[in-house]
Order: sequence, then C-alpha cells, then structure tokens
Amino acid sequence: MRGASTIMAGWVNAALDGLVREGVDRRALTHGLRGFEAGSAARDSRVDVASVRRLWRRAATLNPDPLLGLKIGAGLPFQASNVITILVAHSATVGASIEMLLRYQQLVSNSGGYRAVREGDTLRLTYVPTPAPVEIHRLQVESVLGTLAARRAVFGATGVRPQRMILMNGAPAPRERYEAFLGLPVTFEARAGVIFAAGDLSRPVPGADPRLLELNAAYAESLLHDQNRSETLCAQVQAVIHRTGFRTASAPAAAAELGLSVRSLQRRLNEAGVSFSLLRDETRMREAMILLTESRLSLAELALRLGYSEESAFSRAVKAWWGAGPRELRRGAESA
Repeated sequence: MRGASTIMAGWVNAALDGLVREGVDRRALTHGLRGFEAGSAARDSRVDVASVRRLWRRAATLNPDPLLGLKIGAGLPFQASNVITILVAHSATVGASIEMLLRYQQLVSNSGGYRAVREGDTLRLTYVPTPAPVEIHRLQVESVLGTLAARRAVFGATGVRPQRMILMNGAPAPRERYEAFLGLPVTFEARAGVIFAAGDLSRPVPGADPRLLELNAAYAESLLHDQNRSETLCAQVQAVIHRTGFRTASAPAAAAELGLSVRSLQRRLNEAGVSFSLLRDETRMREAMILLTESRLSLAELALRLGYSEESAFSRAVKAWWGAGPRELRRGAESA
C-alpha cells in the first residue's frame, strides 16, 4: 500500500544529482520512469519506491563502480534529509541523535529503515528493506549507509566513529577497497548495517541547541502525524479498491464504505496530494508488477484480472506507468 512505498523527492533528487556528477547520464537514468518525467522528481512530492529502485538498477548498469552507492550517500547534502538533519545535529548525545533518526526516518523514505538492537557493548543498526515488487539493489542500500557514515561530520568533534560497517553478501569488490573508502572495518552479512560502541552513545554532541531541537522536533511530529494520517486513509481506499475490483471501484463506493461523503473523501485525498483515480491506477499497477514478477499468468490473463478489456490496453498502461512493457519487466525479474 501507499503508506510503505514512497521516498521524499528531496532525497531522490540529491541522489540523482550525485549520480550525474559521477558521470551517469540523467536521461538514461530517468527516461520513462514514473515520477521522473521532467528528469527529476517534482519538488515536495514523494516518489514510488519501485521507480526509485529501478533507477538504482539502471545506475548499476550505467556506472560499474562498486563504490557508487557509498559515494553518493557520503556526498549527499544535509538538506537531503530535511528536518532529520537538524534533529540529529542538535540532540544532546550521539545516542539521542540515533533515536531521532530511528523515529523520523520514514519522513524521508519508506523504502526501508534501520532496526536497532543492543548486542553486549555495541549497538547494531540493521537496514531492513521494505518488501516491494522491485527488489532493492545493493547500491541503493549502500547509499543509505554512506549517509550514516557521513554523520561523522556531526559526531566528529566527539571522536565518535562507527566501529564497523556491514555490507551485503556478494560484494563486487574486495573488502579492502570498501575499507579504504570508508576508513572503517567492513564485514559482509545477509543484511547491511552499522555498529556503534555502546559506550559512545552517551557522548555529547558539540554545539547542540536544545531550543532548536525542541522547535524542530515539534515540526517533525506534525509531519509524522500528517503522513501517518494520509497513509492510513490511502491504504484504506486502496483496500476498498482491491475488494471491489478495478472495473467497478469508484470514489462514491469507497466513500460510502469508509463512512465519508464523496466531498470529504476527495478533500482529504487532495490534502494527501493524491486523487481517487491516482490511487486506483497505483494499486492496479503495483498489482500488475507483482503478478508479472511472481506469477506465470499470460499477459491476456493478467489484463483480464486487472480490469482491462484488451491485452494491448494493459501493455500500454504498464509501459506508461513503469517505463517498460510487461514482457520487458517479466524478463528483467527472471534474470535478476
């Protein structure tokens, strides 16, 4: 559902600009991708996770540098993380900074998130990708890790560095190359993450301003409340669409099932930056991606199941939404 499937445009565009600086052609990266019609994501929007993941997969084919993800993450401007940057920089301690990151990370991205676990005298932050029709690429994960490694700009005056970086198994370069770039020991496991010494969590963050923290924490809470409220409504509407079927789903029927007037539903969806027709299209196209990649149904059968009278109409809709036709998407999933 929509609540677990978007990334803030500011983050995406900053990463895209970084990829271009690394020599990747912008048009080759974005052509045909939903949400990137102008060569970048619309300001103040949120981009579907599947489109961003396809962008990173393209980046991997256009630039073979195995350190590309880490370089992009480490080079992202502070503005890419929006209010989270201020909260991290003005928390009283390193541990409090990490708590802010964990609480508000979904404001930037629902493509995945850190899970914190205390293990003896260490704190492990494991990055857990959100399940989606398009599997996350290791470069995208490493861009997130690279950003956290760059937090040394905040923690640096205390001398706090992560003890170790964990990268996903199957890395395309030797361990030493990653360690030379990061300046940290690197190990490989099924899940990526970072390890901090528990004793470092109580270190104070130099220059932290408690008043600035208070003001921005209140702002972040309001953003989180609005996001959760909008995502809950969007998820409810999408559930109704699934139950009633793509052919018969309508705004009046959804409003009636949710106990709202049509006008109230339209107003609240507009406040969330969406419309009923967009949610219906998004739900149908995400279902199409799942069925294309996880089932053996023919394209004609898929078209019928998703409410299209003709296979050709289904193919055109898929290509318009995902930037590739259904056969290409299915081949890509089979070769992944």
